[in-house]
Amino acid sequence: MHRWLTWNLPGIEGRLTTLREDLVRETSALPPGESGKFGRWVREIETVFAKAAVITGTVQPEVEADLGYSLGDREQFVIAMFRPSTRNLFDEIAEDARSGGWCTLTDAELRDLAHLHEAAGALAWIGDAALKIGLLPAIWDQEIANAGNLTENRKAYDRNSNLALLCDRWSLYEHRIHFDAEIPRSARTINHAKGTLVESVFGILFLREGLKGVASATELLRPPPPRRR
Repeated sequence: MHRWLTWNLPGIEGRLTTLREDLVRETSALPPGESGKFGRWVREIETVFAKAAVITGTVQPEVEADLGYSLGDREQFVIAMFRPSTRNLFDEIAEDARSGGWCTLTDAELRDLAHLHEAAGALAWIGDAALKIGLLPAIWDQEIANAGNLTENRKAYDRNSNLALLCDRWSLYEHRIHFDAEIPRSARTINHAKGTLVESVFGILFLREGLKGVASATELLRPPPPRRR
């Protein structure tokens, strides 16, 4: 089934390059006092480029080496790292472009960029669902009397605090693509974000290799042994 579950990827690098060129051209034509937001948009697009370069050049190869599988197209892995705060950038640009007529991208192309975080969320949902089944070989107990332990055993693997350990190993959280304000966040909130990033990776793995690939990679999620008192 997983073999035909594919997306028509938008070509992020090409679209962002065009968008940056359009913004730079329009900025040079504006009076100094009116170019502030264009400069901010250019800087934020440059941030996306910089993060994407590290993701494709360093993060994805290290994740693939750990998993023992190729995750395929670099663009899909970059998409998995987009967070909801990126939508504001592209929505703001689209609104200005509609009235100003300066952008050579179509409204639909800008809308694709604004919704990349939703594709990332879909990958996380797929990964979460795949893990629930893919974990079975790791948690299965042949003693029928222990069947009631399956849920708790699964939770030990796929709870956010455990997924966060793998997120840290892969350095996903610090390389996520976002424009969130740098404010203190609770450990629970951070672990939820980290867990979602790991689920996105497992979503890609499922789409590439199916449940067999997910099952083999769950060894990376084996919970640490309980501390001795």
